[in-house]
Amino acid sequence: MDHYEYTMDKAVDLRAEQKKTLETPVMKANLILKSMYLMMDILYGFKRTLPKFMIIEVLARYPYWAWENGGYKIVTKSHTRSRWAKRVESNMALFLIDLGRESQDNEQWHLMLIQDIMKQKGLHLGWFKKVFLPRIMAGTYYYLTRIMWWMNPAWSFRMNAAFESHAEHEYMKLVLEHPEWEDEPVESEYFEFYPKQKSMADLFRRIGLDERDHMYHSLEGVDRWKETRV
Repeated sequence: MDHYEYTMDKAVDLRAEQKKTLETPVMKANLILKSMYLMMDILYGFKRTLPKFMIIEVLARYPYWAWENGGYKIVTKSHTRSRWAKRVESNMALFLIDLGRESQDNEQWHLMLIQDIMKQKGLHLGWFKKVFLPRIMAGTYYYLTRIMWWMNPAWSFRMNAAFESHAEHEYMKLVLEHPEWEDEPVESEYFEFYPKQKSMADLFRRIGLDERDHMYHSLEGVDRWKETRV
């Protein structure tokens, strides 16, 4: 939709966009998200650290997986009934499938980059925080995202928009807390898949902007879903 200012694949002033984020209120979180944020704080500490952002990215892929799956279900349902499928239904399905695929890829590159940087910085986590907790949280969020989609897709879109708004602001605040990153170069083998940035600060600003774009995609999903209900 034209009123959402997406930044992916565009040349932008990353510092200016960071300032814009920090001057914009975070979307209000529901009780589910507030509980999830509190759990991450308790389990991984209240400070902003790379391990906490690793967990954010572990979880971030699952709503898009649910939406992609939902798109295929719309195709099956709308094309296997007595009356002809409406174009608005096909458009919604294609939006969900394309968004699901592209967003999952984007979030997984975030995860892989963060883990690679953690490895380079020698940030080792024990088995409990590196293996056990992430898998338990991922499994729980996997089913939660599908339940939310099944109950009401608009609820799923809005909750994810709030989650991505939170992530966007957390990334920009993380950069603010690490002024030394402005002059710290960043290298990773995963830049084969993700746009290379000149500094650690710019990398996390760019990831934060990705999260803003994901928030906009989620809000666009609400708009598009409403169109299919008319």
